[in-house]
Amino acid sequence: MNNFVQVSFSFTRGGAGTAASKFKALAENIPHSKVISLSQGDATLFHFFKRLISYALGKVQFDGNPIKHSLNLFSYVPVLESFKDHSNAIHHLHWINNDTLSVFDFDKIPPGTLVTLHDEWLYCGAEHCYKVLDSADDFIKGYTFYKKGVYGLHWNYIIWRVKKYKLAHRNDLIYTVPSNWMLKRASQSLILRNADVRLLPNPIDVDVFLPSTKIDINGFRGSLGILPDDIVLVFGAISGMTSFLKGAHLLDEALKKLSSEMNADWVKKIKLINFGGKAKKNNFLQGFQNISLGHVYEQGQLAKLYSSADCVIVPSLVESFGQVAAEALACETPVVCFNCSGLTDIVIDGETGLLAKPYSATDLAQKIKNIILLDNHSRLELGKNGRKHVIEKFSYAVISKQYNRIINDVIKLKLSN
Repeated sequence: MNNFVQVSFSFTRGGAGTAASKFKALAENIPHSKVISLSQGDATLFHFFKRLISYALGKVQFDGNPIKHSLNLFSYVPVLESFKDHSNAIHHLHWINNDTLSVFDFDKIPPGTLVTLHDEWLYCGAEHCYKVLDSADDFIKGYTFYKKGVYGLHWNYIIWRVKKYKLAHRNDLIYTVPSNWMLKRASQSLILRNADVRLLPNPIDVDVFLPSTKIDINGFRGSLGILPDDIVLVFGAISGMTSFLKGAHLLDEALKKLSSEMNADWVKKIKLINFGGKAKKNNFLQGFQNISLGHVYEQGQLAKLYSSADCVIVPSLVESFGQVAAEALACETPVVCFNCSGLTDIVIDGETGLLAKPYSATDLAQKIKNIILLDNHSRLELGKNGRKHVIEKFSYAVISKQYNRIINDVIKLKLSN
């Protein structure tokens, strides 16, 4: 194969774009191939206008699910052009939403293509994650046009039907998912239950995400006014309905309960640090001093942040993988999260962190409290176990071998079709 075409809406924006960029880097190490990247970085205003149409039409459905929805009515022309000359190339499709590849063009995906799922969109309807606590499991049993709680035009049903028609019969594609939770759900889905779906976690750079013994964190903590005996809790900045699945409301409730249960000296000793929102140093959250660092783009700075913490809290209701949790554990910092979704591959209860009952703010508060009250030795043991787990399961060395094996199977599949 001469060309290895990596396709993603972006290789820099969002979690899916970041993950796609990591596999693009791994592809550079595959011999006898030239890596070509296709994204919408050079998209025209006309294509942007088509994206707006697709977005606007999606708004006539109201299904009570606050997660992102995508119709994907249009394709980015360079992607379709790359499909036409596929005899000397293999394709790896990543984040194909935002009208990178139309659902109506799924039958044009070349045989012997690798498709990586970064969320549940491919085997669901228009939603990127199936509605939490909806036991109907439409992606397994089949979507119906009339569904209780859905108003307007039922795009979930329409888009699911198109995807099922275009993909369910195909046995010439290989799919990968980043967690065992997604592997089970994808394999149960009506669209992919007969497909070749494999586990391929996102790689973690364990040479960047290092423990505090290998990173100078004293200056970092000092610059934030953190004292040596302070307990530091880190979490990603999350707010509003757009981040409902990130658990903002549950974390807020858990911190409120935690504050009410601890005496004034402990409350003063506990420092919260969040990242990803607006930078603001002097504010309080449920009585705790809260430092908002804003967006942290540089991985080295993220490593300092994780390594400076006594615990990282990931209150998400759903994570297809759990990038923050894995990076924190690579820095030997234990994680508290809910016992759900892709996080269960990363956080092992009592070994690398603590798992709270889904989706109990009371139990989340209790697990955070348990971590705070742990002696230093026990907390360090959780962290050391965490780094060992990440190195063994998610390091570049491990994931690179898995990726190469899958690519070899993709090449064989292409040659047989």
